[in-house]
Amino acid sequence: MKILNNLNTKISRYRKNNKKLSKQQQNRNNNNISNNGDSLVNSKKSPPTQPQAKRMQIISDSDHYLSYFSSRNDVPANNEYYLEKPPKFLQKAIKDNFMYEGHFHEAMGKILLTAQCFAMMPVRGITMPHPKYLSFSWTHVRTIFCLVFIICSTVDSVIAVYKVLNGPITFNNIEPMIFRIAVLIVCISALYLARKWPELMLQWYNLECQLPPYSSQKDKRSMADKLRMVFFVGMMLSLAEHLLSVTQAIYYAARCGVTSDPVKNFLLIASDHLFYIFPYSYLLGWYGKLLNIMSTFIWNYMDVFVMLMSIGLTCLFKQINDNLEKFKNKQMPAVFWAERRVQYRNVCILCEKVDNAISMITMMSFSNNLYFICVQLLKSRNNMPSAVSMVYFYFSLIFLFLRSLAVSLYSADVYDESRKPLRVLRSVPKESWCLEAKRFASDISSDLVALSGMKFFHLTRKLVLSVAGTIVTYELVLIQFYEPTNLWNCESLLQNLEHQKQLAGSK
Repeated sequence: MKILNNLNTKISRYRKNNKKLSKQQQNRNNNNISNNGDSLVNSKKSPPTQPQAKRMQIISDSDHYLSYFSSRNDVPANNEYYLEKPPKFLQKAIKDNFMYEGHFHEAMGKILLTAQCFAMMPVRGITMPHPKYLSFSWTHVRTIFCLVFIICSTVDSVIAVYKVLNGPITFNNIEPMIFRIAVLIVCISALYLARKWPELMLQWYNLECQLPPYSSQKDKRSMADKLRMVFFVGMMLSLAEHLLSVTQAIYYAARCGVTSDPVKNFLLIASDHLFYIFPYSYLLGWYGKLLNIMSTFIWNYMDVFVMLMSIGLTCLFKQINDNLEKFKNKQMPAVFWAERRVQYRNVCILCEKVDNAISMITMMSFSNNLYFICVQLLKSRNNMPSAVSMVYFYFSLIFLFLRSLAVSLYSADVYDESRKPLRVLRSVPKESWCLEAKRFASDISSDLVALSGMKFFHLTRKLVLSVAGTIVTYELVLIQFYEPTNLWNCESLLQNLEHQKQLAGSK
């Protein structure tokens, strides 16, 4: 870098000293130029003076340096003299750390880093400034951690299924099994998505560079602020729900009190499916609780992840729509509409690729929400044993309703934003209406640009009413065969304790 700075100073110094050539040298140049000004008359040029030769040599050397740095892949195209280096893990905060370029990759970096703590999305380079640093490796520690959790979750799901098959089949018994199987499917789908994530984010980044630029730093950081706000609110509410669940389990264990050890009573409730096969141990009990905490985060994260991807795609369409609004009711040439149509088609292609990558997660999100809403509505007919149980139950029910509604509305915004350019095209003056504008309007009218659940349904606002009608129909059928019971019955805990004594006796 010092060499480049010295070269720049020398070049600028010699350019200042040689701005005005001597009159004799100007006459020589004028004589060498033909009267038409198109070609040179004399092929032989006068030899340059010593200062001029030195100046030409310095400029030539600088051109070599510039061509060398421009040919390197690790140097940004917007600054030839800056050699990009990966940021340090711990470094002093500067103003550039709080500046955004409006890219989806930089907005999702810290969110994905949090998900990796719970064995999700094992991708390297998520906090780097450019998606070209993203990579996936089966031998990396993040991927190994994810695979270990998938194996543990698979064993946990098999044990839950075994317990259901060897006991009475009720809503309370099936619910943990459905929960664990859903978490396992989401983890496998996230691992499949992690393999495609580097290529997907690189294409997303290149598309963002082709769209109309943002007008201010506020517009650039609006998407990042929205993504982090949705992630923070969703995770904090899920944490509050889990803490209420733990509080209810502690209250239930203290109320029944089948043993003198309160920790043992709590672990018998938290990991009851594990102790259905294995004898009781503190280590196995806390292992089951840790697995439950990670599974709860993943179960809530799949809804939040669908919302975040929907917000990112919505912002791409909004970026095009905001630019089109500036030229509403104005006469624009055909080249303008052709360029905007190409940008719109590229966003549609990216939306289809994203849908193919996350469709399984979307499917599991909506199917789980539908099932657990029906189950929770049925449980609302039961008698609440305590105020703690009532607070937890209704908080969980309201949170489930709001989370399902938020996923539906954020996902439906992708479809709504993809239709908005029609309002601009319908106001195009008659004088500027052309074939490109007609093709643009035809593409918007004929295409269905929306996320889907394995292509079985598309996420639009009409889906919200359809899901609501389905829930009402299922509830009317299930209520006829459901008998209210006590949510927390100490007899089940006593049965687990007796089963543990039988296991210990057999050993």
